[in-house]
Amino acid sequence: MKQPGGIRSKITFWFYLVFVFMVTSSVLMLWIVRTLEEKHFSIEKADIFLEVVLEVRRMEKNYLLYQDSNSMKEWTSYLGMATQELTDNREVFVRLSSLAEINAVQQALQRYQETFTRFRNFPAEETLLAVDIREQGNRLTTLTEELIIREHQTIHNLLALIRNTLLFLLPFLILVFSSVAVLLGRGIVSSLKQLERHAATIAAGDFVEVPFVSTNREINSLINAFNRMSRELKKRQQQLVRSEKLASLGIMLAGVAHEFNNPLSNISSSAQILIEELEERDEEYARELALQISSETNRASAIVNTLLPLAREDKFHRDSYSLKSLCEEVLVLLRGQLAENLDIQLIISDNIVIFADKQKIQQVFINLFKNSFDVLIDGGIIRIRAWQHQTELKIVLSDTGPGIPRQVQKKIFDPFFTTKDTGQGSGLGLFIVHDIIIQHGGSISVESTDEGTAFIIRLPGEEIS
Repeated sequence: MKQPGGIRSKITFWFYLVFVFMVTSSVLMLWIVRTLEEKHFSIEKADIFLEVVLEVRRMEKNYLLYQDSNSMKEWTSYLGMATQELTDNREVFVRLSSLAEINAVQQALQRYQETFTRFRNFPAEETLLAVDIREQGNRLTTLTEELIIREHQTIHNLLALIRNTLLFLLPFLILVFSSVAVLLGRGIVSSLKQLERHAATIAAGDFVEVPFVSTNREINSLINAFNRMSRELKKRQQQLVRSEKLASLGIMLAGVAHEFNNPLSNISSSAQILIEELEERDEEYARELALQISSETNRASAIVNTLLPLAREDKFHRDSYSLKSLCEEVLVLLRGQLAENLDIQLIISDNIVIFADKQKIQQVFINLFKNSFDVLIDGGIIRIRAWQHQTELKIVLSDTGPGIPRQVQKKIFDPFFTTKDTGQGSGLGLFIVHDIIIQHGGSISVESTDEGTAFIIRLPGEEIS
């Protein structure tokens, strides 16, 4: 599958595009500047030619008015200069305007020279030729001035082209490059925002993976690394949960061993007495001992059956269970840890049903009970109450302990947070409780005062699960 373009390739593409644009613009500007230089040089030559023509006309006027011989000499001199300027700069003047216009100027200057020669060689026709000289001089001056005016207009047009181009290009370039920057930034920022949202979700304990929605290779590589991190964190969390569960089982085993030892002792004693009674043939008493052995065996089996599911790592599976029976099973496992003067009150109706994964929800109650046991070492009351509505089950586990400080309440569900001494707690108990409740689609909160603490659990009912 073809990989989508990355941020680097897009930036490189736009860099080269801007580079090409700048080179093109520079070449265009150099051409315009070069053209302006040529036009300016041509105008300078044309201005010189016009000045010479105007001097010719001035000498013409002086001679015709004052019949001054010096004016005639200067007239002749300037007329030769005008002819020489036009001949030397003919190619420049052609580029300045056109070949036809320059030919017209040259013809006008040639006719003026011819008329001037006749004027000087035929004094009898002086009056008539003077009129022709004035007319042809005016035409020559007009053609030259028009040539310069047209070239000035060309320069003005080039300058206007530059001005209009800049006025159009600058807003256009600002709009284009701003749009490109916004699009590139939006794609990157939106992906980073998505990563930020998922990071917040992971911080809350839900190890989700980010879908690959970006077209940038670098962002997708970052998302891939983020997902690997999420999977690894989920794996580590599961290992921590198992470690916490084993720790809980280890603590319970002391109590369970004592609880388990009682039926075993009874079985052993009953079996020995039964052997003796069988020898004495007291069948009635033997039957009673056999029933006692059977009862104690069932009792031990019940304890084992309650303990074994907690040690297994089964898939998440919910079913309907009696909440009261489930709590009683947990208390059987924790009986060995109960302090003297500790009163546990199950205020739960027999018909209240919890729809949950039995193993995980038992872990919730074990952790909550253990927290209460730790603060009620000198005795107290633990109450468990429940209310079942059509779409929600509310469970409140409260104790008469010293309470939790307000500043601590905000952190109690955070992983590794504990107020116990080093080595006394992992800080994962309430974090696991919170994680399991969230996994069931419910919520858990805490209310605490100096008179005690209450954990409020809300779980969806079976109808909407």
